[in-house]
Amino acid sequence: MTQYGIADIGSNTVVLLVYEAEGTSLKQLKYISTPAHLIDDVKDGVMSEEGIRKAADILKEYARILDDMHVSYRFADITEPCRIDNVNELINALRESGFEIYPLTGQQEAVYTFEGAVLSWPEVSEGIAFDVGGGSTELIAFENHKAIEAMSFHLGCVRLSHLPLDTPECRKEILKAQDEYPGLKRISNKIIGIGGTARAVGLVCAKAFGNRTCIKTADLQILFEKLKNADPEMTGYMKETVEPSRIPVLLPGIHMILEICAVFEAEEILISDTGIREGFLMRRIDAL
Repeated sequence: MTQYGIADIGSNTVVLLVYEAEGTSLKQLKYISTPAHLIDDVKDGVMSEEGIRKAADILKEYARILDDMHVSYRFADITEPCRIDNVNELINALRESGFEIYPLTGQQEAVYTFEGAVLSWPEVSEGIAFDVGGGSTELIAFENHKAIEAMSFHLGCVRLSHLPLDTPECRKEILKAQDEYPGLKRISNKIIGIGGTARAVGLVCAKAFGNRTCIKTADLQILFEKLKNADPEMTGYMKETVEPSRIPVLLPGIHMILEICAVFEAEEILISDTGIREGFLMRRIDAL
C-alpha cells in the first residue's frame, strides 16, 4: 500500500502523520506533535520572521523523518496561520522543506474537517459538527452525510486563553454564525466534536466519567467547574492524559464547547478520532 506524509500546521501545534491508504481505509503509521504556538508570532496580521523560521524548521525536520521512512507523497495544510498579510512569505519558506503546501480558507478547513469526521461516525447522517482549534473554531451543519453549511470564525482556545474564562465572546460568535449561515439554525441533540481540543476532552472524561467517545454535556459542565476550581482529582486526570502544551488552553476550549452545546441544545458530544488531516489527505489522494 502507498504511504503518505501529512503535516498539519495549526495555531498551536504542527503535527506530522504518516498513513498507509487503500481506498477509503487509512492506517496510521506515525504521529508526531510539535508545540509551535504560531498564533503568538502574529501581530497586526503579520507573522514575524521568527515564527516563519520556526514553522519552516519543524517542516524540514519532518521531511528528514519522511526521508528515513522512504515516504514520497508529502502534503502540508496550513489552517489559521495562513490567514495573514505575509502569507506568501510563509508559504515560500515552507516549500523549502519539499512538502506540497496547501493554505486553506476557513470554509475549506471546515469542509475537510467534516469529511474526515465521517470516517469515525458513518452512522450519523445529520446534525452539527465543530472543531475548536487554537486560533479558530469551525461549525458545520450536515445532512445525508454531506456538509450543507461550513464556516470558521477567528476565535479558538489559544485566543480565548487571553480573555476572561467567562467571556461572552464565544456565544456572540456562535450566534453571529447562525445569523450569517442559516443552515446552522437547528437543534441537534448529539453533536460531533472534532480536533485536538475535543479529543483531549474525551481523554479526561474517560478518566473522570468512564466514556471517551460519547460525553454528556452535563458531565462536561462538571469537569469544567472542577478544573476551574483546581479540583485535585480532575486536575490529576488532565495532567495524566493531556499533552503539556495543550493544558493551558484546555479550559478555554471547554468553555467554547459548552457554549456550542448550549446554543444547539446538545445533550451529548460524539468525539471523532478523525478530522481535517484525514479529510485533507483523502482530497489529495483523489486529486492524484
